[in-house]
Amino acid sequence: MPEIVPGRIKVKPRPYGITMMLDRCQGLNATKDLIHMAGEYLDQIKLSFGTAMLVSEAFLRDKIDLVVGNQIDIYPGGTLMEIAFQQRNDIQYIDWVKNCGFTTIEISDGIYNLKREKRDDTIKRSNDSGLKVITEVGRKDPGNEILISQLCDDINADLESGADKVIIEGRESGMNIGVYDKDGIVIDDKVKAILAGVNHRQNDIIWEAPRQHQQTSFIIRCGSNVNLGNILPRDILGLEALRQGLRYETLTHYVPENKVKNE
Repeated sequence: MPEIVPGRIKVKPRPYGITMMLDRCQGLNATKDLIHMAGEYLDQIKLSFGTAMLVSEAFLRDKIDLVVGNQIDIYPGGTLMEIAFQQRNDIQYIDWVKNCGFTTIEISDGIYNLKREKRDDTIKRSNDSGLKVITEVGRKDPGNEILISQLCDDINADLESGADKVIIEGRESGMNIGVYDKDGIVIDDKVKAILAGVNHRQNDIIWEAPRQHQQTSFIIRCGSNVNLGNILPRDILGLEALRQGLRYETLTHYVPENKVKNE
């Protein structure tokens, strides 16, 4: 059967077209099953919040080994990095992330403010330690939102400092945060402003989009190879179906009804 969306990048490691899964409580067996079924469509796993600290070191290492062995990056949530900054043990934290076997580290300031100089230094230090760096921009508190212009400045500065990708904060709810209104609807003007503000670096943004209609919106706007994050384990195959035009929501975008009738 011919592909509906020929441009979808299917070979890993993908430079973009990334799917990042939010892992809130996946055991080893569940992770094995998921990778066996959908691993070819999964690029990153983020261990949500500070949950990496709540499991045994042996379990954590086993899980990391399993994930990395299947060409999937894995990293702890940026909350732990923010805690490390507050405790002034960020250097030790970077070492811990590396020693655990994580491939990637997330640097964020969604809770506490982080000066630009410190952010740049942490990106460089993490890269020097052999870790891939993912940063996150945007605030977790809807009442403390930053301007889009500042958001774009932060994205561009992070990428210039050596970040591999930059996540746009959307939280696990995808509601009343970042580019989403209180009902989780994508605020089109905000997305347009961010895309204009980062110009040619659009493929270096990961949009946190936990809801299916949000994923659909970004795929229709940015194409099948848009980077999407905070995807639940149960939604990995569903998202890939959206990317490849194998669901109603995107099939009718890629193959309009009149074309089907005429052929």
